[in-house]
Amino acid sequence: MNRFGWLFGTRIADPSPGLSYPAVLRREPLSTSAATSLGGVLAILAGYVVIVPGLAWLLVACAWVLNGTPGHFGVYREQAIGFQHLSGMVATHLAIGALVLLVLVVVARVHHLAPKWACSVQPGFRWRYALATLLVAVVMLNSVHWLSRWDDPPTWNPGAGWGWWMLAIVLTAPLQAAGEEFFFRGYLLQASGILGRANWVAVVVSALIFAGLHGTQDVPLFVDRLGFGLLIGTLVVLTGGLEAAVAVHAVNNVFAFGYAVAGNRVEQLRTISGSQWSTTAWNLTAYFLVVLLCWIIGRRMNVATVTPDLS
Repeated sequence: MNRFGWLFGTRIADPSPGLSYPAVLRREPLSTSAATSLGGVLAILAGYVVIVPGLAWLLVACAWVLNGTPGHFGVYREQAIGFQHLSGMVATHLAIGALVLLVLVVVARVHHLAPKWACSVQPGFRWRYALATLLVAVVMLNSVHWLSRWDDPPTWNPGAGWGWWMLAIVLTAPLQAAGEEFFFRGYLLQASGILGRANWVAVVVSALIFAGLHGTQDVPLFVDRLGFGLLIGTLVVLTGGLEAAVAVHAVNNVFAFGYAVAGNRVEQLRTISGSQWSTTAWNLTAYFLVVLLCWIIGRRMNVATVTPDLS
């Protein structure tokens, strides 16, 4: 039992050397790994369906009480979850961010692996690489966004209290992005890696689930999200960890909500269910360029892409 065992109350081990990120949970015989991962996937999905909305409900209820119980709670909650109240956005982001903890617990309790293997094959979270890719994402995503809007630049028409909204976005949107990445490109990608020896199977499966669980959407928006999942999933495989994925997703969400606050359309962003093919094309171009640059940076920094021999 290593140093994480006392924390999770179970025997903790390390994976075999030479494994890519999607193969970290793979054990011999594969039938045993598949059965274990099925249990883990059910636990993770239950958390996504039950724990996330339940925690969001609890946080909104706390905000309602702290605000002096204005009106009927049911009405307040509906408005908050629709991001008409700042508390709803914060509650949603924090609830989704809690998926990080859920993933770490499942990796330890169900698979008996140290939680650090959910971050990367190094193992652990590589902060220097994450910071480098975050800076690249800030420049590239915004450059492509402004280029795509050269004839219709973003407007500045914020509503009341916009400063608090911006502060909350900077503090909580990265947590939401991390939660989704640990959930989709982390655990689900690793669990899908047991389905076959080819890493592309895990990337495709996790991307399809990512796009599908985003609710009602038209075809262009589904393709946008599917393309994001495929590209970011590929980046995770190529770089051996979630750092770049979390950084890119965090930047994407922070600026998406930031532009929405600037234009006083946060509610519209929350309920978005459709897009245009031109928007999808620009977004996929931005994602591809960011992924390419993050991969190049990873090679320059010589980040680990397979598990080491810790014996």
